[in-house]
Order: sequence, then structure tokens, then C-alpha cells
Amino acid sequence: MLNSTVVGRVDITPELMILQVKPDGGVPSFQPGQYVALGLPGSAPRYEGAPDEAEVPAADKLIKRAYSIGSSPAHGDFFEFYIAVVPNGALTSRLAVVQPGDRIFSQPKVTGTFTLDGVPAEHNLVLVSTGTGLAPFMSMVRTPTVWTAGRKITVVHGVRYPQDFAYADELASFSAQNAGFTYLPIASRADASFAGRKGRVQALFEDGSIQLTPETDHVFLCGNPAMIDDLERDLTTKQGYVVHSKKTPGNLHVEKYW
Repeated sequence: MLNSTVVGRVDITPELMILQVKPDGGVPSFQPGQYVALGLPGSAPRYEGAPDEAEVPAADKLIKRAYSIGSSPAHGDFFEFYIAVVPNGALTSRLAVVQPGDRIFSQPKVTGTFTLDGVPAEHNLVLVSTGTGLAPFMSMVRTPTVWTAGRKITVVHGVRYPQDFAYADELASFSAQNAGFTYLPIASRADASFAGRKGRVQALFEDGSIQLTPETDHVFLCGNPAMIDDLERDLTTKQGYVVHSKKTPGNLHVEKYW
């Protein structure tokens, strides 16, 4: 049942972590933006102090949830996942205590359509996330083939508190090394001591920090459904964006992460 090994863990805060997971059979091929299911049995321990479960799962039941892959297919030693621990979450209350060397389940099949398929190589990418919705965008910007000639890439990451900014150093490094890359972190509940951007992600579109040209800029939204609903409404009604689907290719790509 458990077919993978945890090979790395980074704690961002007590509620946020990065897990690196190596499947026994190796990492299968995938596209940036796709996801895979992780799992642990009901018998797996939960973190100390976790609230009682409303329904205790059977010890041999495999609890599975899907997580976007944060690592690049160009570096296939392991999958990386950016995970928020939900106190009453059946799986995350158990994932919270796994350590390198522990065994875990990972679904052999990778799936998902929140990818760059259909985006012309010369078009720009505006990748907008809140919280752990940043994960698929990390996979994208870590993949060399995404950096096509002349393409501009903007990564927006909205969090509540400054300590929640995962991958900030890596994204700042991308920005320092690439004139066509912009990193826009913003915290909605930062106090007066925080010198960075404060507010909601939506504010960056309202104050002109992000200016879009629908003919050349593809927007990807991942994270809080309220953020996605707000921006989807504004971009489709005010700027002429079209939500992408298999039947109707468009320039606005949406993934409601929770």
C-alpha cells in the first residue's frame, strides 16, 4: 500500500511544510501544473494536540488527497509538495508528523489539465496564487522549457502573514537573474513593521501593479476560491478574458485549489 519514501521536509511555519517524496518506481513523466494523490492509512499517527476526529477512519483505510506538484519534471529525483496542515484534516493531521525515511503512498498516475498546453511559446505568463496554490507555479518556473525567448513571467503570491512566504528566496533569485521575471509577494494581515506589499492579491490588479494585454498575456489563478471568483469576474467582464477549457480554449486558466 505504501509505495514511496519521504526524502525531505522543510517546515515553513507550524502549519506550512514542503515535503519531498520519492516513489519506489521513480518519478513518472508529468507536465508542470499537474497533481498527484498522496495517502496514509488511518492507523498513521496524528500530530500531538490534533482535535478529535468526527469520524475515525479504519486503521487499514488509505486516506488520499490530491496535491499539485511543486517540483519540475526536469529534475525527476522526487516529487515536491507544498502543504498546509488543516487541524481537522484527515490526511494533513497525519502528514504533519511524517519525517524523512517514513513511508507514504503516492498515486502512480499523475493527472490534471492546469498546464501550459495551448499557451503559445511567445505569450507571457501571469501566475497568480494564494497560500499553497503557489505549488504548480513553482513547477512551471523551475522548468527550463517554460522560459521561452522573449516571454515575460510574473508570479504573484498572496499570504496572510509575511512568515507564510514559502520559496521567497528562490523567487527573488529568479527575479534578480532574469529581466523578464517579476515576483510580487503580498500579505493581507501584515502589521506596520512589514515593509512589503500589504493587502489582497486583487489589489495588485486594481492599483495598476499588474497591467494586462489579453492578446499576449495568459493569466493562471490558483488558490482561494474567493480570490479566483473575484478575478475571474473582473478579467472576463472588464478586460475580455476567456476562461480556458478543452472545448473553448482561452487565456484565463483556473484551478480552485480547495
